[in-house]
Amino acid sequence: MDVVWKRDMIHLRRAVPTDEAGIARVAHEVWNQAILPPVCQAQITTPGAALWVAVEGNDVLGFASAFLTVDRRGKRRWEVDLLAVRPVHRGQHLGRRLVACICQAPQARTAALARAAIRVENVASQRAFESVGFATDRQVHELLLWTPQPGADAAHSIEPVTLLPVDTLTYRGLWIEGLTGEGITPEGQCQAVRVARSWAARERRLNVGALIPRCELPALAAELQSQASVHGTYYWFRLPPLDKPSI
Repeated sequence: MDVVWKRDMIHLRRAVPTDEAGIARVAHEVWNQAILPPVCQAQITTPGAALWVAVEGNDVLGFASAFLTVDRRGKRRWEVDLLAVRPVHRGQHLGRRLVACICQAPQARTAALARAAIRVENVASQRAFESVGFATDRQVHELLLWTPQPGADAAHSIEPVTLLPVDTLTYRGLWIEGLTGEGITPEGQCQAVRVARSWAARERRLNVGALIPRCELPALAAELQSQASVHGTYYWFRLPPLDKPSI
């Protein structure tokens, strides 16, 4: 267990299995969501993810979680997926320090960059990430979600689209990248989403999601837009690989 920051009785450290209940309480207080205990334990123990907590005694005050993904060119990304601090403990810069800690994890050093998708209206989270070196181009992305649907043949080619199964603390989903990329036709887009929805159904994942730049929505097949639900608008925040966030 690595303790990297202390102030009074508050410590920042890597999570341990007995922190699960405290992490669940924070998630419930902040988002009114339950966590997935098997994913929580996996993020604590497996090398492809990390989970850090701010604690006071045995009380979890906040947490940050991250995991590795790989794009279609083989570039590794450190996905800083969730950041949460209990409302009564905000104003102590715990969010900023948790982000800095998780970006110094050994797994993060193997990635080409760290990144986080942050809601446009979540200014507090944006400031926490910016304070440790993350930056955004302020391009607005819409999160489109499709429900799982059995039936498509997963063997069909869907280049240049990438499908990424992800297990996060609060859901198991499947991400689509490159859906509005250069060279993909509306028919190809529809095939990619059919394959993704079938994959999600086979593995009992919650949904299929794609973050689409708002300026590229006209390039997305009308059929897909009508089938999707929109779950908020986001900015991508990125941290270059040579930057070392300060705690």
